Amino acid sequence: MRTVQSAPAAIALRPFVRAFAARTVAGVLGPQPMPAFLETVIHFDFADPLTVIDGREGPRQVRPLEIVGPHTSAGTSLGFDGNINTFAIFLQPTALWSLFHVPPSAIAERHYEADDILGQSVRDLWHVLAERTGFVERVRAAEAFLLKETRTDSAELPSTAAASSIVRTGGQTVIQDLAGQLHIGVRQLERLFLRDLGISPKRFARVARFQTALDTRVRHPETSWLNIAVNAGYHDQMHLVHDFRALAGYAPQHTFQRLGDSRPAALALSHGGERNAVLNPSNLQSSR
Repeated sequence: MRTVQSAPAAIALRPFVRAFAARTVAGVLGPQPMPAFLETVIHFDFADPLTVIDGREGPRQVRPLEIVGPHTSAGTSLGFDGNINTFAIFLQPTALWSLFHVPPSAIAERHYEADDILGQSVRDLWHVLAERTGFVERVRAAEAFLLKETRTDSAELPSTAAASSIVRTGGQTVIQDLAGQLHIGVRQLERLFLRDLGISPKRFARVARFQTALDTRVRHPETSWLNIAVNAGYHDQMHLVHDFRALAGYAPQHTFQRLGDSRPAALALSHGGERNAVLNPSNLQSSR
């Protein structure tokens, strides 16, 4: 049995936080694929650990307090065995710099003990969340923590400003035009992205467009893949299929059927932002 809850952040935090999510599982569930994603995830585990199955590194158990950077390729899945009780903060792609002055490149494609990157305060938050069992109470505690971290003196980097622009357009950005808006060359923009984000601007935009397409289907499952492809800016449906195979490991419909709760940031928007909304089981039919 699985229960998943998700919610968007308070308005003041939405420039930094895409969603909060909680998951409880009792028993064993088959592997759930993790498509490419751009968010930074701060993961809190309060019971049996999740298992990450990575085709390159092999299986490993998720730490009780872990920060996971953006992943821009397929090949990773999650396994559930036992009593799972987790809470997660899904940060916007550039929020690690805005909130903590840590460049996203420090964790891109990687995972660490969260307090090694963010300091003791996030370990203290783990203890606060462990004492609260309700989703709403955990969200409020996490928001209080993040509001303390919000900096008014945090100057945006050219690379993070460009990345935020790409996210706002759903990946439908011409990199040459973006460089021109910043009054720099394309090669310089590429160097800045790799230095600050750990991802090239072209790759970043590709994953942003893929996420837009996948999240649209999660929020509106009745929408056809053809319409999603057109609205996401793909030349045709075959280009969409190609990206899904590269970034999720499967064709679009197969990805959606196996997705489970891998996109709570999208699901948070699908139920109107209610803080205690439990996801409709139909959204999880493939992972039960």
